[in-house]
Amino acid sequence: AITPWNFPIAIPTWKLMPALVTGNTVVFKPAEDTPIMACLLVQILEEAGLPSGVLNLVLGAGEVGALLVEHPKVNLISFTGSNEVGREIAQKGARDGKRVSLEMGGKNAILVMDDADPDLALEGILWSAFGTSGQRCTAASRIIVHQAVHEELTEKLVKQVRALRLGDGLLETTDVGPVINRDQLEKVHRYTQIGQDEGARLLTGGQIYTEGGCAKGFFYRPTVFDRVKPQMRIAQEEIFGPTTVLIKVDSLDEAIEVNNTVSYGLSSAIYTRDVNRAFQAMRELATGIV
Repeated sequence: AITPWNFPIAIPTWKLMPALVTGNTVVFKPAEDTPIMACLLVQILEEAGLPSGVLNLVLGAGEVGALLVEHPKVNLISFTGSNEVGREIAQKGARDGKRVSLEMGGKNAILVMDDADPDLALEGILWSAFGTSGQRCTAASRIIVHQAVHEELTEKLVKQVRALRLGDGLLETTDVGPVINRDQLEKVHRYTQIGQDEGARLLTGGQIYTEGGCAKGFFYRPTVFDRVKPQMRIAQEEIFGPTTVLIKVDSLDEAIEVNNTVSYGLSSAIYTRDVNRAFQAMRELATGIV
């Protein structure tokens, strides 16, 4: 079980518990950015009476995971992480006849139709795009919005995003915490420049945040782009930070077409009062979860 840093307790438990309950032993390789969380989880299970050797914790960087993937006694690999690494694991698993379960990246969309409740849609967008600082594979990094409600939604979204409070994620007064490390902070910032170079309009955010106590961490102002075309890099590539883009469409059919232009297929959502539209979206959106 190879797990990522962004949900260092939830994702390991999703993988480990079913495997253990059905009688398997497990080798658990957590992300190198969150080893202490993994150690504490295994310690809890050990204290609860799990027999020695049933769950085995191995710490290390990517080369450690690669050795485990290729080990002849490992017959099933469960991996959550990047597309690049996932493809490598799939190839090695196919070569060696191993079962492989992969959850990789996403470029997820929220479709907001002309009959949507704008306040309900706004609530969903704020949480999905900026909760956990956008650091999850199901984050809404594309808002595909009907032209009839585009102006109203955009105005409300920008106002709400500017009001989000950055800070220590353990404080109740914080809305948006830090990103994981400096490399990720710089990656998010590079995509802001890419978006501007592509001709998208930066409505808010787009800056590294260093005020007060945030000067010692890796904070990025929640960022919203408008006038985004479906083929722009900021609409196609996973940023994994507090950035989302607005793409205007004229119909549900166009919204579905735009949704399906990316190489990812993890999740999508739709805001509409018409159940027939909702079921059409469920049929035609090329994503695993709607």
